[in-house]
Amino acid sequence: MKVMFSEPSIWVTATTVATLISLVYLCVAEVIGNHLQYSKFTNSNYSNNKKAGIKVSSRSGMLTLYTPAFLAGLVSFFFFPGGDLRFFLLKFAVTFHFFKRDFEVIDL
Repeated sequence: MKVMFSEPSIWVTATTVATLISLVYLCVAEVIGNHLQYSKFTNSNYSNNKKAGIKVSSRSGMLTLYTPAFLAGLVSFFFFPGGDLRFFLLKFAVTFHFFKRDFEVIDL
């Protein structure tokens, strides 16, 4: 518990500053028109003269990303069984969120 809820250290401060700098950079890049080349869905009008890269279907990609996060949330109940109600609600919210995402992708 000390690792997760310790006093702010130089590591936490450095990580916060690095995150802030990267977010400011991404914001400025979007404003000037240098957009990230990311799309949740494959563009069917994709021109052949651009770099193709690896194409993965949206469902496969989202399932690949959401399932490990769901399993990590599920395992957190066994590795960190203690804690107060707030900690339990956090574990439950994260686990349920990624379960819901997996369930939406599977689309039974």
